[in-house]
Amino acid sequence: MKKIILTPLLFLTFITSFAQKGTSFLQGGNLRTVFDVAKVQNKPVFLEVYAQTCHVCNAFKPTFDLPQVGNFYNQNFISYKLDIMTPEGQAFLNKQGIWIQSTPTLLFFDKDVKLMHISILGENNNTPQALIDAGTKALNPKQRTSAYKASFLAGNRENNFLIDFAMISRLLKDTVNNIAAMNAYAKKIPKSQYTNNTSFLVLQKIIMDDENDIFKNMMANLKEFNSKYDKTLVKQTAENIIMYSLYSARGMKYSSNKVLKVRENLAKLGVNTKSIDGRVWREESSAYFRENKPEKAIAILSTLIDAKTEKASYKFLSDWVRTRTSDKAAIAKANLWLAKSK
Repeated sequence: MKKIILTPLLFLTFITSFAQKGTSFLQGGNLRTVFDVAKVQNKPVFLEVYAQTCHVCNAFKPTFDLPQVGNFYNQNFISYKLDIMTPEGQAFLNKQGIWIQSTPTLLFFDKDVKLMHISILGENNNTPQALIDAGTKALNPKQRTSAYKASFLAGNRENNFLIDFAMISRLLKDTVNNIAAMNAYAKKIPKSQYTNNTSFLVLQKIIMDDENDIFKNMMANLKEFNSKYDKTLVKQTAENIIMYSLYSARGMKYSSNKVLKVRENLAKLGVNTKSIDGRVWREESSAYFRENKPEKAIAILSTLIDAKTEKASYKFLSDWVRTRTSDKAAIAKANLWLAKSK
């Protein structure tokens, strides 16, 4: 009788099909192997992004081991557990431009490594049906998250859809569509809902722009938010949105008036002046240089200098000025700083 010899790839294909009754996660290979197997079997790929220390991820293991879940995933996908803490996991997610906000996150790709669908699950979603529903949406071209942008452009303004689209856009580091979806959401809901639990959750998890009307309402009504929610969480949420906006590409285009508003908002949250100075000096000095107010820019930069300023910092500030203005007085100050760097 002839011996049957399995190549490593065919062997992995074999064990993913017959390993166990539950979900068969490919073992003994890496991501390249996963997509090679997917091409052989002509199936999409399911990646469970997890962390070994994540108790929620561990709680999902028995659910993935259930026969009904295994039957669905084994029939429709090549499955693989992707550890977010490994170099492989981090390199892959960075290459794909995906930010993982929490684990477990379920990612679905076609066999050519094109993202089809993202599903974020929490403890409340730890059911066989939730896992099957996530995979079912991934298989449906109209329901998968990769179809959200087209749906938005076609005019979909349903509340839950706008939240989902904005969240997915954030995970994909797509600030433009995140802002568009959240602006549409702010216009869609009554202003009376700006302080409810859903809006506060949206502020915590999704909004990335301090020009959003829901955020502006938050800053105008901090007392109400602090009375309804944990004060520390309110401050952290508002501060995150302010700083994300400031340090985005938009921040370096802020006018000096806009930076002043940032200062005011941070001060309202209880951030001290020295800390604010350290956070906004790049954007503020750049704004003053663009507005042909070099003396104000130099004044801002001068606040960064004290007796402990190192030579490298003097050199950095000198270069900062030289690349932003030709004003004689500002260049003279830059020359003084350059001299102190030697």
